[in-house]
Amino acid sequence: MAVDSAPQMQKSADPNARLTDTLCTSLRRRQIVGSLNVALATAALIQNIVRSARYNTIDELLALIKAVGRKLTEANPKELAAANIIRRILRLIREEYRAAAAAHVSSAPNSIPSTPLMGPSTPGINAPLDHYLSAAQSATVDAQYFPTHIQMSRQTSLSNFVAMRHSRAQMERSGALSGGTAEGYSANTTNLFATPNGNGHGRGSSGMATPRASVDSDEFMKHSAKLKPLLIQAIEEVVGELETTHEDVAKGAREHIHSSEIILTMGHSRTVEAFLKQAYKDRKFTVVVAESAPSYLGHSLASSLSASGIPTLLIPDSSIHALLPRVTKVILGAHSVLANGGLFALSGSLACALAAKTHSKPVVVTTGQFKFAPAWNLYHEYGAVDFQGPGAVIGEQGKGGGGGMEGVEVVDPYYDYIRPELVNLFVTNEGDHPPSYIYRLIKEAYDDEDVEI
Repeated sequence: MAVDSAPQMQKSADPNARLTDTLCTSLRRRQIVGSLNVALATAALIQNIVRSARYNTIDELLALIKAVGRKLTEANPKELAAANIIRRILRLIREEYRAAAAAHVSSAPNSIPSTPLMGPSTPGINAPLDHYLSAAQSATVDAQYFPTHIQMSRQTSLSNFVAMRHSRAQMERSGALSGGTAEGYSANTTNLFATPNGNGHGRGSSGMATPRASVDSDEFMKHSAKLKPLLIQAIEEVVGELETTHEDVAKGAREHIHSSEIILTMGHSRTVEAFLKQAYKDRKFTVVVAESAPSYLGHSLASSLSASGIPTLLIPDSSIHALLPRVTKVILGAHSVLANGGLFALSGSLACALAAKTHSKPVVVTTGQFKFAPAWNLYHEYGAVDFQGPGAVIGEQGKGGGGGMEGVEVVDPYYDYIRPELVNLFVTNEGDHPPSYIYRLIKEAYDDEDVEI
């Protein structure tokens, strides 16, 4: 018994394990709700793990973060924001590591340019230059194709300076970090120090092998602890981006809402709230808010908009279809967005989107890109939706009007799945995109190896 309890005691003594279990419990019990709250909690957990974890290689750190991501996903598979943040952080860690490795390789003292030194062409490749050229021509060719040691040192120093001073984004645009073709590096983090041909030699356009100084990866790993502040700073940038999501989405509000419009929304999305308040600074319009029973979150949104001076009308959900002919635009929030352009939104949003489709009204979804998930809705429309207890619908002892009779099944989902053909535009913190382009944004945001955590 003492032997079996030792691993459990050691596990409970790990502060990162305790924090992970606490967050998993909160997700399982729905003590943390909302994509933004889940994303912030996940980013804070990973930041603490990166700060305090012990690892010898970058692959060990990536494996540790992936293990945490799997636990969070198992705790609540429907909270896709947790896995999205894990994927985003994994990509940032690889980018920081590759940038540091590229700078380390470029600044190696014995590095030699991989471009071969071109000599005279055939016949007689080993013949002296003055055998075919005059003295003046020989000097010209010698200066052009055979740089002196001082010139090579200057070129190497300049390349080192550029490699050290370039930011990660600049290095990616220049091709130094895009798969390794420009510098001969492998895309895998474990092969960052591999030579192009695997034998420590590069090969130029003339087919001549050129010696390339091999860089000891162990020497680089001795200083890898210096990367930890950079990784923590990268995660802090993600947290800062999450905290300003509402403001960033609202920046383009005046381009989508015009004066004298009647806007229909439902529930209480903080992104939609910030979007409408920002638009009202330049445009004068009216907002119709559906109360979104049984949660009645529309009441709080209507109160907030009315307090800001925006003309607001609160209606029951049953009046949505009747008022849509007078509505000019429907604006909804999103819980998560899938790769096919569909989304999960507050329960009742599907009825609103279907009514808008019937009356040919545009549906605009405001959301942050951290909600974009590399997943497809492969189930029935109700198969991937969470359900809550029917108590809020049927009331106590079945006197709420929704049940109480034997054999009656009451369905009360948290979210509705809205098909991509019901949405006209996604307004995000990174710009406006149609539903058909969502898969491309997801492809650019996450690495392929992290699609399945």
